[in-house]
This record gives sequence, structure tokens and C-alpha cells, in this order.
Amino acid sequence: MYTLNAVDSFQISDPKDTYIYDIVPVAAGLAAISSDNCLRLLDPLALDKTPVNTIRKAHADITCLKAVNTTTEGDASIVCTAGRDGRVCMYDPRSGSKVGEVRAGKFGIL
Repeated sequence: MYTLNAVDSFQISDPKDTYIYDIVPVAAGLAAISSDNCLRLLDPLALDKTPVNTIRKAHADITCLKAVNTTTEGDASIVCTAGRDGRVCMYDPRSGSKVGEVRAGKFGIL
């Protein structure tokens, strides 16, 4: 049996009553999606600080988050998000830049 102690926490204060849908580990920290349709990169060693990066309005209604490893070694460096808007977007969470998008009938690499 293990005893676990909470040593840090992260809370979204604005907008009020926002909750986190999913959290996944990536090379640069932790990626999280939330009910305010944002994708955030968090530093797991400083959860009480502001996020390292926040991508606002990643989707009109964000629903899914997956980490993707772009090499055969190491941790995931790209995150894919999906939403009810019919898009799958790929982001580099370190820079906040969108690196690709797939939609019904269309695709593109930026």
C-alpha cells in the first residue's frame, strides 16, 4: 500500500467554473484541455504558477486530447486535439503553433 500526498495543484481561475477534461504527458510538461476550449501546457514542477503556454479557442467545442511522438525515441512532442467542430488539430505545445489540421474532405500541414 502506498501513501500519496498532494504536493502541488493547478486550478483555472478565469473563467469561473472551468474544469479540465483531460491531461496527457508530453516532452515539455503536461498538456491539458478544458471546458473553456483552451489547450494549456503546464510545468509539472510548478503547477501553482501560470501555464507555460495557453492556446485559446483550440476548437469551438474541444473534446479530445492525445499526445503524438514524432520520433522513434523520446517523449511526445506534438498534441492532437479534436472537437465538435469536425476538426483534428495538431499543435506544438511549446510554441503554441498549429502544425497541422484535418477536416472532413480537407487536410493540410502548416
